[in-house]
Amino acid sequence: MSIVKTLIVNADTECRYLTPGEAEQIKIFAASGARRVRLVQSLADGRDRIVKQAANQLFQNRPDLVAPGGNAYGKDMTATCLRDMDYYLRLVSYGVAAGDTTPLEEIGVIGVRQMYNSLGTPMEGIAESIRAMKTFAIALLSAEDNSEVGAYFDYLIRVFE
Repeated sequence: MSIVKTLIVNADTECRYLTPGEAEQIKIFAASGARRVRLVQSLADGRDRIVKQAANQLFQNRPDLVAPGGNAYGKDMTATCLRDMDYYLRLVSYGVAAGDTTPLEEIGVIGVRQMYNSLGTPMEGIAESIRAMKTFAIALLSAEDNSEVGAYFDYLIRVFE
């Protein structure tokens, strides 16, 4: 949920108009729109590179994942792992676009731990893959942009640790 929606829902729940402070928050959010769109586009443009480099790092650090019996063993399972990594990168871009972690939570986190546990997927492997994607994603961005984008990766990392 974006800050705008949150502020409106909160004001409506209390049957009141937006306060000057809330209106200022919306103004700041709107002013940051072009920057957030640019960041989302950077992630989308770099997605193949980010996922590929992060997967290579993950599999070098965790060869057990691609060894016989590992969760990413074989062509099909490796493809599934890469698909999931791309999915989490996409969720990060949604968070950046919204300026909030709610899309990550509502779309990608609720129930996912139970699913991965039932499949025997190691949570630390998921967290490590997201950490690797963060490393390669922020390498494409300026120092100023790194902290904003990095916060959404950090949110997902905490979920899976």
